[in-house]
Amino acid sequence: MNARQTIKVALAEAGMTQAQLATRLEMKPQVLSQSLQSPLVNSRSHWPAILDALGLEVVIRPKQP
Repeated sequence: MNARQTIKVALAEAGMTQAQLATRLEMKPQVLSQSLQSPLVNSRSHWPAILDALGLEVVIRPKQP
């Protein structure tokens, strides 16, 4: 599952819409929507290459209590 799918599932599990999340984050729904459509890591970032070279990956999972 990719990041966008994970967010969609987390929203559904929380019973929350994107608009409600935007309100909670004190941002306009359009800004949140654009953020969710953009790459998780900026294409100019060196992080993807660093992680790849070290055999690491970013994993999104629920926080542990």
